[in-house]
Amino acid sequence: MARRYKLLAYAIALAALLGVFALYTRPEFLMNLADQLWNCF
Repeated sequence: MARRYKLLAYAIALAALLGVFALYTRPEFLMNLADQLWNCF
């Protein structure tokens, strides 16, 4: 049972890394996100 949770954790981590990599291919999204973050300050 513990092996299943470890595999699930690896799958979630891989999905998160692929999602971040996909965002880096769209620089306009990252600039928009950075601008929204700086507007909070």
